[in-house]
Amino acid sequence: MKRIVLTGAESTGKSTLARALAAHYGEPWSAEYVRRYVDTLEGELQAKDLEPIARGQLSLENDGAAQAQRLVLHDTNILSSIIYAQYYFDTTIDWVNDAFLQRDYSLYLLCMPDIPWTADAGQRESPEARATLHDIFKDSLDILQIPYVEIYGNSEARQAQAVRAIDAIL
Repeated sequence: MKRIVLTGAESTGKSTLARALAAHYGEPWSAEYVRRYVDTLEGELQAKDLEPIARGQLSLENDGAAQAQRLVLHDTNILSSIIYAQYYFDTTIDWVNDAFLQRDYSLYLLCMPDIPWTADAGQRESPEARATLHDIFKDSLDILQIPYVEIYGNSEARQAQAVRAIDAIL
């Protein structure tokens, strides 16, 4: 079973592409847990929220994988939790880092910030933050020597690129 991760900064089309690819392959996708978590908050995210978010993200990834036949699509993965903890709270959580290193992800699709930025209250900071975060995601993948495919262009182009990359590892 292959784990495909759609990764990248905020507002880069990850969720839209994950849903489209899940429909294309008839396989499950796991959502980004932080969205669900933020919807239950009364106020801003705080450092104390990082561990529950990480646990929720891992749980959604596991649930998606349990339903998969050939592949599961992850609309982000635990790497996002690591990057956002460092970026927003200047912190790391050792058990989260360890959990990430123990997981076997088959392919990363790095969604480029070349589509219009869309506001999403409580979820997204700004187009400027998106550009900075994109660089952090790309640098993290490079530093960790994680192979990835850059996904760019309009919806149709993105899906075609992603399908080619996924089909190449199936």
